[in-house]
Amino acid sequence: MVRNGRGRAKSTGRAPDAEDAPTVDGVVDAMEPGRAEIVSRLREIALELEGTDERTVYDGFFREWTPAVYVGARQLFHVHNFRSGLRATVFVGVSSLEPVALHSDEVSPAVRENVAATSGRTMKQVKFPLDSVEDLEPLMELVRLKWLLEVD
Repeated sequence: MVRNGRGRAKSTGRAPDAEDAPTVDGVVDAMEPGRAEIVSRLREIALELEGTDERTVYDGFFREWTPAVYVGARQLFHVHNFRSGLRATVFVGVSSLEPVALHSDEVSPAVRENVAATSGRTMKQVKFPLDSVEDLEPLMELVRLKWLLEVD
């Protein structure tokens, strides 16, 4: 990163090197305590799914490292720590996961509505605000469904 004349970070046009990536623990430890507790609980729940692992990924749009959970090479979700709050994002393929989610009894009507209301031509970024640990269950409904499609 390069600083512009106003002290703001300006992109150098390339992502940081992978060897410079912080650990998931490092990213979570840098969060405010209440937010760190929410993300820590989310990690515990998500990593109970067989074959999952966690890593940090660099989000070039927001220019930050985010914790993410994967099954194999497929990302199940990632979490942003914005000033306004935590937000998890699940990538939903419109021809793969979306039709299943919209007709599944495994997800609540609120999750189906969230998926349906999210725009995207081939891939949707379905977002879940995480203000408390109670907000984890709707997210995990969709994550479990995505995980099931990946491990089958």
